[in-house]
Amino acid sequence: MTNVIRRAEERDVAALQHLQAATPGMPEWTPVHWLGLLSGDAIVVIAEADGEVAGYAVASLLRIPGEVVAELEAIVVASSHRRNGLGNGLLRYLLTEAQAAGAIRLMLEVRTGNGAAQALYRGLGFQEEGLRRRYYRDPVEDAMLMSLQFPQETVAEEKGPE
Repeated sequence: MTNVIRRAEERDVAALQHLQAATPGMPEWTPVHWLGLLSGDAIVVIAEADGEVAGYAVASLLRIPGEVVAELEAIVVASSHRRNGLGNGLLRYLLTEAQAAGAIRLMLEVRTGNGAAQALYRGLGFQEEGLRRRYYRDPVEDAMLMSLQFPQETVAEEKGPE
């Protein structure tokens, strides 16, 4: 199996929507919404397995005065491609892209009952930050808040002669 992870493009919208529709609980984004994500302040990455879209991850970039924070909006891997590292690869690629875009950290919410996703996030260094009670519907469930702080390069100021 050949896997490729890359930034999504306009030509991928139909495949993204198809995978979204096949995944219960995912946001029901329209083609217009997907196009807005692709042309706006978001990062959309896809995983291809043997030429077909097998997963995607989406993060919004939140620009706050003085900093940029990324927020994971969705991560999906087709059921036929789970347990082979695609989720990990998607998230790693997304983290690299977010950091390159100037983000200082990536935040996310995850269902308290989704142990597999929590293990993936913890394995990449995410830390638990809190809880949002009754955040999810169908079924109603709490959300665990997690984030990963990106390493910040410090630039030592050089002092000139005094």
